[in-house]
Amino acid sequence: MAGWSEAPMDRHQVALFSPTLDSMIGEDHPVRLFDELLSLCDWSAWENHYVQVHGQPPIHPRIIAGVILYGLSRGIRSSRALEYMLASNVDFMWLSSGRRIDHSTICGFRTRFGRELKALFRDVFRIALRAGLARLECVALDATRVKANSSRHRTTTSETLEQRLSALDEQIDRMIQESEEADAQETDLFGQATPNRLPKELADLKRRQARLRKAMAAAKSKDTSASSEPKAKTKRPRVAVADPDSTVQPNKEGGYAPNYTPMATTEDEGGFIAVPEVLAGAEEAHQATATIDRIEEDFGQRPQRLLADSSYDRGQTLADLASREVEAFIPLQQRPTGPDNPARRDDPAEPVKEEDWAQLPRNARTKRLDRSAFVYDEQADCYYCPMGRTLRFRQMGSKLRRTGTVRYRMYQCDRCVGCPLYEQCVSSKTGKRTVTRDEHEVHREAMDRRLGSAHGREVYRHRRWIAETPFAVLKERMGLRQFLLRGLGKVKIEWLWACTAFNLAKLVGKVAAAPSALPAAQS
Repeated sequence: MAGWSEAPMDRHQVALFSPTLDSMIGEDHPVRLFDELLSLCDWSAWENHYVQVHGQPPIHPRIIAGVILYGLSRGIRSSRALEYMLASNVDFMWLSSGRRIDHSTICGFRTRFGRELKALFRDVFRIALRAGLARLECVALDATRVKANSSRHRTTTSETLEQRLSALDEQIDRMIQESEEADAQETDLFGQATPNRLPKELADLKRRQARLRKAMAAAKSKDTSASSEPKAKTKRPRVAVADPDSTVQPNKEGGYAPNYTPMATTEDEGGFIAVPEVLAGAEEAHQATATIDRIEEDFGQRPQRLLADSSYDRGQTLADLASREVEAFIPLQQRPTGPDNPARRDDPAEPVKEEDWAQLPRNARTKRLDRSAFVYDEQADCYYCPMGRTLRFRQMGSKLRRTGTVRYRMYQCDRCVGCPLYEQCVSSKTGKRTVTRDEHEVHREAMDRRLGSAHGREVYRHRRWIAETPFAVLKERMGLRQFLLRGLGKVKIEWLWACTAFNLAKLVGKVAAAPSALPAAQS
């Protein structure tokens, strides 16, 4: 092989001075900083799970947790893939100091330390806070959908589950009866009964029965939730038999499949995730205030500003944020109050010009004039319609919502007959247009003014990259487009591992760019 580079070491040569594992990792390799950051965290609660008395000494939990987190930061989620990397990749060998950890140990470890993992997540975020790389003055909240570990073709309704469970119960009863008859015959023949042990077929049926019962309970719960809606759907909700905790939802890729709704609250300074959460369904609107409270509880600081999309525009949420003195920037759904709305005029007692009638906002459902075409006068406590006519207060009322009872005031116009906009405005049998104003409307109007200002638009413009960047990294780089575990409890742990790895990877990059920011290790 003349002319070609010679190998620096023969594969079969015995080296007198072999290179050390440490020398095979460059001084600037990120795994070194990754390990150093993990050493700053408190592992005492993890260590308390081990009893170092009998058997082989256990591997320290920081080593196994470091392997899992480092693997996630490299897009490696499978426990078998991590086992392979520990035997093949030098950086993984260096991180584990040459330890060989089998996939079953990694898999069991991943779901064993749920409470301790939450503390580790907080420790990592506090490091970023102490280093000045993260701040909690402004946070952005968002959610996404990740597929559950369940096939979209294995979903069913409570009615079908009830039929299958009934048939399975009959089959189990029949097999138990046959087993008892066989035991009685053997007793007559041999003078003693056979050992009291279920046949393999019956044991399998028992496990299947337990799985179906769990799915049945989840299906009935979803049926009850759907029937309590103001306008319940005629179709019964479907549940995934393999993972009943998940919810069948439409996917962006098309079609329906069992999904979970992971959430992340991200701070705006360094883009670190402050609060990770997972919901079984898609009702994340009530999580805004819970997120603020959790940040204050975990880190002793209350954010001054919250950015979120229109999924969180509930009136009660706006009221709760205002009571906590948090400045919210949340666009409101079905609020056509832009500058092109001719109803927003200097003198609401004057009618809107006829040539502008076509520009008046319409309700998407009723196709008639939307309530945003009516202007409220706080001093006179009345509304003005597009024709300048007055809708005066008539009575109080209340509505039952998921968050509780909401009180409202009803305003009504007495001069609707003969109005040129009558057919486009009035739909009730009374022939009078009514507009309701609930107790949270003042917060919605304040939100309209805030987002309508130049400052508000500039602030909200940054929401997208703050809130959506973590999901892009978690899905694209870490490959988290489908959960590996089943059940809401385990899925929450899996999401927490991923968010902790995300923060660690980001912290490694930022500290590498500013080494002086790294705080001293804990004593």
